[in-house]
Amino acid sequence: RGRRRNRTQTTLHHRLQLRREGSERESMARMLVVVSMLVSGAAGLVTTAPRLATAPRSSRVVSSRAAVKMDIIDMYDDYKERARATRRTVYGATEWRKHRSTKRYFRSMFTAIRSGVLRGLALELLMIVAVAGAVVGLSVSGVAQLAIPAMPLTLTAPALGLLITYRTNQAYGRWWEARKIWGAVINKTRDLTRQAHWFRNTERAKRFSALAVAFGYALNAHCLLGTISNPSNHIGEHATVDDKLESELTPLIGAEATAEVLAAPHRPVEVCRLLTRCISEEGLTPQMEARVDETIAFFSDFGGMCDRLQKTPMPLTYTRQTARFLMTWLCFVPSALLGAGLGAPHIIITTLLLSTLMLGIDEMGVQVEEPFSILPMDSYNNGLRALHEYATFVPAPTPKRPIPVFA
Repeated sequence: RGRRRNRTQTTLHHRLQLRREGSERESMARMLVVVSMLVSGAAGLVTTAPRLATAPRSSRVVSSRAAVKMDIIDMYDDYKERARATRRTVYGATEWRKHRSTKRYFRSMFTAIRSGVLRGLALELLMIVAVAGAVVGLSVSGVAQLAIPAMPLTLTAPALGLLITYRTNQAYGRWWEARKIWGAVINKTRDLTRQAHWFRNTERAKRFSALAVAFGYALNAHCLLGTISNPSNHIGEHATVDDKLESELTPLIGAEATAEVLAAPHRPVEVCRLLTRCISEEGLTPQMEARVDETIAFFSDFGGMCDRLQKTPMPLTYTRQTARFLMTWLCFVPSALLGAGLGAPHIIITTLLLSTLMLGIDEMGVQVEEPFSILPMDSYNNGLRALHEYATFVPAPTPKRPIPVFA
């Protein structure tokens, strides 16, 4: 009887185990079908984009499915560009109080689903989750055993972290340098509006102060020209950057001077030339003219600094190698987790979480690498314009003795 009882229990246990394995294989087979559809869709998105971009106009209408896939990529790219407008913030006392509040942790977690960084990474995360599902499905169904030890990923993780951290720090350095340049532009513009009170001609003093403010608008347009994929993000209701600049400068310096600035190949340098012409017409004392000209020379330096940041990205080989390293590493994470003995749901969830964190850090560096479209330059210029409009220019008194200039 004891032997029969043991045989019966063994048989029941064996049948239950077979049923579990059968149900797991059936569920994995269904998951494999879904994953294969996701992989084919993601691969189609990647492969059809270059062909649609280079194909003649007549052949672009051949496949409506390819057009839809291209529209999906463009939709995510446009969203990334529109999201940059939300990062042009100017902080005051109220914003700083909210920024350091303890509620920031709960607010950040509850609004994570609305994060612009995460939404911009939707396609990349979809592809990695599809790879994780394929690895799990192929392994569980017995088609292929794709489990690997975690040692290779453990050895390469420090190098990957170093690459991402270094790139993010360098990108932040570019953003902070651009902010310091614009801080210097604001300070020097205030100096020129103050030095305009040396002018004995009231109208010329107003024009000189207006030209000083116009430099910021010209530099803003110069930094954004040719870099805007979605114009409505940066120039509002205006059709082009030139239209926006014309609407800003015409009430400030007049239509004639605005036409000269718009026709120039380098708008900030043209504003500096108009400033120099204005002080030469005034006939200031040599000491005053030297000080004003020194301030104008700083404007030329600021334009060159912005050109350096705008025209010189981080080395492209570094950016591409970081992207290749990161994507390859993340695609091997599911195999390493499978080798560690995790179940299918845990593998997919863990892979998604790691991919979100790692790709999010890299995406932040890419977003701040080009700093001018996320800096609130319009707010800076409008503040300088309000300062110019508030000032009342009266003729300066004649100095009793020349102002000394020390070498």
